[in-house]
Amino acid sequence: MDLIQAAWMIRDLGQPVSAIHIGDESSLIAGGWDGALKKWDKDGSLVWAVQCEDRIETILRIKELVIVTSGLHITCVKQGEIQWSNPLEGSADLLCYHDGQIVATSSVYDIEHGDFMESAIWKFSLDGELIDVSRMDERPWFVQSTKDLIFGLGRPKCGLLIDDAHHELSSNSPVTCGASSPDNALFGHADGTISSIDGTIAKEESSIESLVCTNDGFIAALESGVLISRGLDATEIWRNEGAQITTQSIGFNNLHWCGRSQVNSGIIEVRSIAGEIIAKTNTTRPRVSAAIENRVAIGFEDGQILVWEMELFERRSNEKSTETDGRRSAMAAKLRSLRE
Repeated sequence: MDLIQAAWMIRDLGQPVSAIHIGDESSLIAGGWDGALKKWDKDGSLVWAVQCEDRIETILRIKELVIVTSGLHITCVKQGEIQWSNPLEGSADLLCYHDGQIVATSSVYDIEHGDFMESAIWKFSLDGELIDVSRMDERPWFVQSTKDLIFGLGRPKCGLLIDDAHHELSSNSPVTCGASSPDNALFGHADGTISSIDGTIAKEESSIESLVCTNDGFIAALESGVLISRGLDATEIWRNEGAQITTQSIGFNNLHWCGRSQVNSGIIEVRSIAGEIIAKTNTTRPRVSAAIENRVAIGFEDGQILVWEMELFERRSNEKSTETDGRRSAMAAKLRSLRE
């Protein structure tokens, strides 16, 4: 199946896509490398577009508010208008909403030492009022906001920060990423360890780049380009080797979507949860992805955003036609892009 032809819509941000979000109502918000921020409704019509300070790192939705980390700032947008924007100290990184407050992290990178030297956790009201800031040496690389506010930390302490208290993990290697499941949180480490608060779950051969939870376990993307699926008991289910993995998501029908980067291009791979390839297509370099119950979106280096919708994807998967002419695929993509 040609994944480009199977896309429900194609949109263009006009610059490399750096962040993407699909709302519960199937609206799409995308942020770019140079600060562009756009929203499309569930039918693909452009709702609004604004220009923020710099690269959009994270997008957070709180009802009608869209909060983003943009360069050195945290910025709030409502109905296409910037409501407030506050500078942080260093690059603005992570975002979450906890106990009625917007929580953001920032980090300062020292070029001479080649490492992050100082970070901070900021808490704001919905009106943009600064409530609290706490500074530390460790950069948070992952945040989970459920009952507790949990940060996965880098050097020097590593481990976790849970409601302002430090906790060690089974590995003293820096946390590089994390994933939330209904009952737990998983943490990937620079030394290849995958851990939880309860201890080590698995040990892989290279640094963990990203993690996603499934109904039956989790899938880890390694720095080496290896993709590994493990069950709840950490037993390996399948693995795949390839180019560098830039993004991964679990989408509709429990399908796994993976973006890989090659020298001047990319690949999108779609697998069943058992590891069987459903579709594979050469693309420009994929950068970010997002998924909800019935849609999957991937943003690319060339500014394009592809969105797949479950019913259309299923129809394309079931079609018997073997027509794969490249010009036909390109024409279909152009026609879909004209919906805007």
